Amino acid sequence: MVRVVILFLALMSFNTSIAQKAKKHAQIISALQQRASSHAPAMRTTSGVSTERIIAQSITDHTLGTLSDSINLKYRPNMGSTYDYNTMLYPYNYPYSTSPMFNYAGIFTKPQVLFDTLMHWATNPNTLVYGYYETDYAGYDANRNTISYAQINVDSSFEPNMLYSNSFNIANNITMGNWYNWVAGVADSAFRQYFMYDSLGLLAEDSVYEYHAGTWHIVSKTYYTYNDLDELIQIDNYANDTDSTLTLPLIEQLKYVNTYDSHYRLYTVASSFFDGTALTPYIRDTFGYSGAYTYHNSWKEYQYDPINGYWAPMFNMTKLVNGLGLPDTVYVQGFDSLLNAWVPQTMDVVTYDAANNPDTLQDYEYNFTSYPSSPSFTTVYYYETYLVTLASNNVTATKDEVKVYPNPVTSSLNISHLNVPSNSSVTVTLTNVSGQMVSRELMQWQGSTQLSVAGLLPGLYFVMIQDGRGNVLHRQSVVKQ
Repeated sequence: MVRVVILFLALMSFNTSIAQKAKKHAQIISALQQRASSHAPAMRTTSGVSTERIIAQSITDHTLGTLSDSINLKYRPNMGSTYDYNTMLYPYNYPYSTSPMFNYAGIFTKPQVLFDTLMHWATNPNTLVYGYYETDYAGYDANRNTISYAQINVDSSFEPNMLYSNSFNIANNITMGNWYNWVAGVADSAFRQYFMYDSLGLLAEDSVYEYHAGTWHIVSKTYYTYNDLDELIQIDNYANDTDSTLTLPLIEQLKYVNTYDSHYRLYTVASSFFDGTALTPYIRDTFGYSGAYTYHNSWKEYQYDPINGYWAPMFNMTKLVNGLGLPDTVYVQGFDSLLNAWVPQTMDVVTYDAANNPDTLQDYEYNFTSYPSSPSFTTVYYYETYLVTLASNNVTATKDEVKVYPNPVTSSLNISHLNVPSNSSVTVTLTNVSGQMVSRELMQWQGSTQLSVAGLLPGLYFVMIQDGRGNVLHRQSVVKQ
């Protein structure tokens, strides 16, 4: 279906268990990046603002000379979309669904494309014939949480193949998710996941149950550890992948240890997995950033070789950034152990429209000598302009008396009348119209504060104020003159 370039998967395809862990690892990295980033301007617009949202996407395979994949989207009023600058390893850089889970991909809660209906066409890998593949339907509550999601594949035009449903608490955190298989007109429960939170509202643990032989059995449990800045620094997942009876004790299968830089961005991820005897080193990822941008512009990945006892280089990605701070060229390299050197794999070239949304992504596949003169694949994004008629924040500001002034501003931005106790932790984030974080300050609140914006380029910026638990206290736009 979609051509996903994750180089280490190809090297481990001989081992199903390892390949599954590699896929799970990629999902965890994606979730961590989304948690560490704050780059969704289309999702933070205010009433009366005209903006764009993606309505279609097509991928052309120039080798076959045909379309290989395409999507058409429909929305309800005020629902938008956000491009993901982080991964950029494959054509789907608009995440049409996002899972909060680190140990199981299946519950869709806060996607970056808030569509009502998604129609998907793809090339059949067996017949190489391009045609209709599936239609997805999403339902949301008043806080934009995804409470229902249905997938209907081409082989079932009137009954959903998969159904998802979610429940949320008053803080808009998911508390339970259900995944159903639809069998002979009956929703057959397959998995259920429960989420628990600490006193600060941070996810502390979750448990996955599978319905088997008429009984719910626990099949996985995950614990989450944070530092004093609420950064997720460790994930411990327990399961028993060899237990077909679903009755044996759970064993720690996966462990992730994460570090962050001074801008709260994901810096390293070191993972370990259970090899049947003990928890052993597995994959190590390192990310690099330019300035205060929230997305990384370099990413290296190493896999541990237990036989020779060293970290083998696997993957290297580098992004070039244009004058607007947007990544416009992405290079991917793999490591050739015979040459003992990085060798080119792909090059993606991205162009943007007047609203700084990508309109074309051209993918060039290296042919062992050079990049071809014409792209191997071309992805085209299509948009519509819509007017936001209601406040469209994921979390509504709690106090109207917050003052952020002057607006427009030239050198210093003042913040006052924030309804939080003195000496409590407050984070103030500034983002530009392209979604990049240009500043983020963590402070102890003393009744008012002043931020220097003298070094910012003229233009529109978004101010977000959060308390120590991550709750959004205030959001508004300011103009820098």
